[in-house]
Amino acid sequence: MYFEARLDRKLKRHLRGKPRTLWGLQKGVCPRCSQKLDLRRSWKVHHVRYRCHGGSDLVDNLELLHPNCHRQLHSRDTTG
Repeated sequence: MYFEARLDRKLKRHLRGKPRTLWGLQKGVCPRCSQKLDLRRSWKVHHVRYRCHGGSDLVDNLELLHPNCHRQLHSRDTTG
């Protein structure tokens, strides 16, 4: 518990802007694999509805994903 709380505080100080908001909304968890997002690993900001299909850069259209989760998501995507 202590180390998780410490990591959460560290992440809040490190993240800025939309990633910080997304991290808070997602409670520090990747929505695809349900594993914690942390500083030791990178993450990707994913557009739920692609911008080329009319999606926005607003927080309600974004999610933070692990790079592997992001790749898997796009590899299954056939909408291009």
